Amino acid sequence: MIEGKNVFIRQLELGDEEYLYKWWNDGDMMGHATHAFGTLQSKEAIRINILKEIENSNMFPDRKRFIIYKREGNKPIGEMNYCDWDARNQKCEFGIKICESDEQGKGYGKDALYHFVDFMFRFLNLNKIELTTMLDNKKAQGLYKTLGFEEIGVIRQGYFDCRTGEFQDVVYMDLLKNDWVKTKDIIYNQY
Repeated sequence: MIEGKNVFIRQLELGDEEYLYKWWNDGDMMGHATHAFGTLQSKEAIRINILKEIENSNMFPDRKRFIIYKREGNKPIGEMNYCDWDARNQKCEFGIKICESDEQGKGYGKDALYHFVDFMFRFLNLNKIELTTMLDNKKAQGLYKTLGFEEIGVIRQGYFDCRTGEFQDVVYMDLLKNDWVKTKDIIYNQY
């Protein structure tokens, strides 16, 4: 388990399909990720995918998902994952979403992300963490920058956005381990 100041993060378990089904099929929640209609996945399909992930005995799978819990009340409020883990080049991508809208903007995302980034650098022995976010998702970009991520460039028409029915530009950002080690204590003391 990964512990933050106000959150803790644990691996997926059977039963989490209840939360993911609710969150992933909410078009308002998934809109910023270009899924204006949600992911349109059944609860059973989500449960089967969770089961596959749980049954994977590889200690370092290419992809792993987690649930974010608010410490107060032991309440699930969101999800995180890493994917495309590349052991040779020591890099991967990640995603985060505070899915309970009444818990957004309260610092839980920053708390979870800070501790998850530290976990990824230390546990996965990464040199670099990468991410992409829609160009219009300024809130997420601001959060990533407060944790030291730098904008590397824009991927032109990188994703199809069903909100508009058009391809949209995507911001590509990354964070290097050397930069994290130099600034993580400063960042921690700022929240």
